[in-house]
Amino acid sequence: MTEKEIEPLERFDERGIFSAQQRFTIMLLLYLHKRAGFSELQELLQLTPGNLDHHIRKLEDVGYVKSRYVLDWRPLKFIEISKKGSNAFREYAENLQKIIRYGYLEHKH
Repeated sequence: MTEKEIEPLERFDERGIFSAQQRFTIMLLLYLHKRAGFSELQELLQLTPGNLDHHIRKLEDVGYVKSRYVLDWRPLKFIEISKKGSNAFREYAENLQKIIRYGYLEHKH
């Protein structure tokens, strides 16, 4: 693999969406599972409701996720990854993988 095949991560994250660890983790979980409950994400990430809501709103603002409510014995909020979000995260992760692989090969020689 050559350095020319690796593109700057900023190209895939122009707004810095994935640079926040919490948003990267939210997107990773949603990429793998397609949707998750708000309380489930809150527990997994150990975030306050307000902090998690802030990160979800940032992801909604760029069209990467959408929230919806389901009525049960109490309203439940679910977060789903959009096609745009899935594509953006996949591209970002693939390029990150190239950087890791290329860096590993460089240190091996």
